Amino acid sequence: MNSIRAVLFDLDGVLIDSMPYHERAWRQVLSEIGIEPPPLYIRLHEGEKAETTVRKLLREWNREANDDEVAALIKRKRELYCQTASHGLIPAARLIVEKLRAAGIHCSIVTGSVRANMNGVMTTEEIALFDPIISAEMCLHGKPHPEPYLKALGALQLPAHGCIVVENAPLGIQSAKAAGLKVVALTVTLPREHLAEADVILERHEALLDIIELKS
Repeated sequence: MNSIRAVLFDLDGVLIDSMPYHERAWRQVLSEIGIEPPPLYIRLHEGEKAETTVRKLLREWNREANDDEVAALIKRKRELYCQTASHGLIPAARLIVEKLRAAGIHCSIVTGSVRANMNGVMTTEEIALFDPIISAEMCLHGKPHPEPYLKALGALQLPAHGCIVVENAPLGIQSAKAAGLKVVALTVTLPREHLAEADVILERHEALLDIIELKS
């Protein structure tokens, strides 16, 4: 893949070790209204807009909530997440991004999280490594809709064949594939059987350098 001009990274689980904290915050606020999602539910719905996830759960558990109640639940979850989440890029991810940038390859973030979540756990210096950054509030549709990745391609002014995506969840993979992109999936938060729609599945961040022919 030596013609790659940009790598589009998912954020949660790929660049930052955030999924345990997202999951814990979701389970805490949902338990307060009597909802206990199945073990992998949160991770399998990663990338989806928070409101979509909440409304699905409410329907599945035969619960009702008005718009204000849904918004309050999401706000509380985000506050809990920012209070507890670990900070900074995963060291292996940081190393890869630095190598990509040194080789003249653009690095972008396409995330289903809101920008405030990112700002709360990454430094200004870390955020500056990525351009563009496409976050949840910038899109009408979340993953698995292609809009987030199409928006990134538009900002980069690059064709899909000049980019690859790094994801860790099925909805993100579906979003990227629907936008015409090749996807490398990392088994960092889910077993590989949930990532089967990706073009390549890797166990380790470092193996990504071989995929784009930048030897570590």
